Amino acid sequence: MTMLVELSVLVIMIFGLLLGSCCIYWVNVRPCARLARWGRCLFVVILLILGGAALVAALTRAEGLAPLGLLSGLLIVGMLWEGPVAVMPDDTTRSL
Repeated sequence: MTMLVELSVLVIMIFGLLLGSCCIYWVNVRPCARLARWGRCLFVVILLILGGAALVAALTRAEGLAPLGLLSGLLIVGMLWEGPVAVMPDDTTRSL
């Protein structure tokens, strides 16, 4: 049972790192309003999943709890490190 929890925590950490990094890229680097909105929403969902995995890891006293917490904290720092860039609106038509 504990090996299953340890393996699932490791898999969730890897997917959380990859998807969280993509979300940070979408929000801070790509100047598209739609991608930034999806990136923020997906980032919150990823943090909730990481929090649920941390709760399960804490209840089973898994050893992967510390790296999971560090990953969650570093993802938040990565998202807030630079403020979001000016987002260009999707609709580029201008009325004169």
